[in-house]
Amino acid sequence: MRFALIHSRFIRSGVPALVGLMGILCLLPFVALCWYAHPSADDFLTANEVRKYGHWGYIPFMYLNWTGRYTSTVLWGLLNPVSYGNTTEGYGLVCLLLILALPVVLYVLLQALLPGQFRRFTLWVSSGVLTALFLVQMPSPAEGFYWITSTYNYLLPALLTLLALAALARRAAAATPAARRRWLVAAGVLAVLAIGGNETNALVLALGVGGFTALRSLQRRRIEWEYVGLSAAIALACAAAFLAPGNFARLDQSAHASSVLEAADKAALSAYRGLVNWLGNGVVLALTVLLLPVGFRLRNLPNLPLNQLAQNPLFITLLIPVSLILVQFLAWWATNQPMPARSRNVLYLFFLIGWFLNAYAWARYFWRNSTRGTLRLPGYAQAALIGWIVVVFALGHTRKMRGREPHDNLNNVLVAYQDWLNGAAARYDAQLTARYQVLKAKGWSSEHVVVEPLQDPPRTLLFGDITPDVNDWSNLAYAEFFGQKSIRVPAN
Repeated sequence: MRFALIHSRFIRSGVPALVGLMGILCLLPFVALCWYAHPSADDFLTANEVRKYGHWGYIPFMYLNWTGRYTSTVLWGLLNPVSYGNTTEGYGLVCLLLILALPVVLYVLLQALLPGQFRRFTLWVSSGVLTALFLVQMPSPAEGFYWITSTYNYLLPALLTLLALAALARRAAAATPAARRRWLVAAGVLAVLAIGGNETNALVLALGVGGFTALRSLQRRRIEWEYVGLSAAIALACAAAFLAPGNFARLDQSAHASSVLEAADKAALSAYRGLVNWLGNGVVLALTVLLLPVGFRLRNLPNLPLNQLAQNPLFITLLIPVSLILVQFLAWWATNQPMPARSRNVLYLFFLIGWFLNAYAWARYFWRNSTRGTLRLPGYAQAALIGWIVVVFALGHTRKMRGREPHDNLNNVLVAYQDWLNGAAARYDAQLTARYQVLKAKGWSSEHVVVEPLQDPPRTLLFGDITPDVNDWSNLAYAEFFGQKSIRVPAN
């Protein structure tokens, strides 16, 4: 009896602590690599434009000539250290703050969906698990974390979208009409800011909130005016972002090589491949099954925001593939190219949230007539599922389940540890620091500069470097930033 009691206490306290430690260990290398982060590509282009138009003048210039992403443009012009002429000062700090924001936002979301159901420690552990799932399989950590232009354009708006969802969950749990209105206004503000980040966030928000408003009004047989107002605010923000003059100027430079049908076909195939890649190693599926007993306990709490959000499993099921296909359709149709990895980072984050919410919604639907008091998985089933997760994690750097790209299904956590501990990140930092010193020592000149290429750069950190082509746009931006006539690396 005493052994059983000790064992029970260990399960309740030791296992969550171990899972929490694993979450911290998954995050650790990405935090450490911030020390070695350097700007690239559009970071230098932004700095050059800020020099010409000023920090505030840059914002309307971009809106009128290049993009309608109004939130991102403000962040690029005002909060990117490179726009103040810095190459390393403060760059890694911005990366660090945004990486740490990920588990914090996921914690806030879980706390809003599950108020009063779990201890804070348990919610932090759950946030760590979600963060680890994202880190392990996100398409590109370099574009997601260590390239500030992309981070402001994709990761931060995605986090704002999750905060908007948390605000809506808070509204559902609010006790007074005044509190509900305040949370709805907060959700609207966050949604408008997120829409100004990129089209992926905008379309997911528009589809999700608009569809939810219509469905809720039909079910209650009356118009839900507050949600109609929120949907209208989102529609206006989408119009401001999509109809910006800069978008049309930019599209004029793109070749529309895909017809509508071709783009739809390519988008559907891209969505299918994404789902296969994200689910193919079985980790998300195994964790879904392990969480079923927790969901069973929560299923009959009528005022729980999670249960209010999960009332319509078919709607969520349709929302996921429609969103995946629609945003990729726009990419194929507008540019005849697949979505870049930085956009797929956002899709994967939204997919993770949507997957677990959808799985719970369907499980709750099938449990609606159940009279059982609890649901327990057999011990051997738990051991097998946990063992599978551990094995996949351990072999992630040597095996991949399915994917056409060279890095599909690689374990980013293990790659990040390799880049950090084998010295690749430090060598990358030293090479770029030496390059900056050489270029700054030359001062403003009309030289045609040739610099050494980066040797074995870390995959986790580097988005892109200059090329042998002096007319490459990134080379031109790089040369202008350092005051040189041209710059390139030697051709192989």
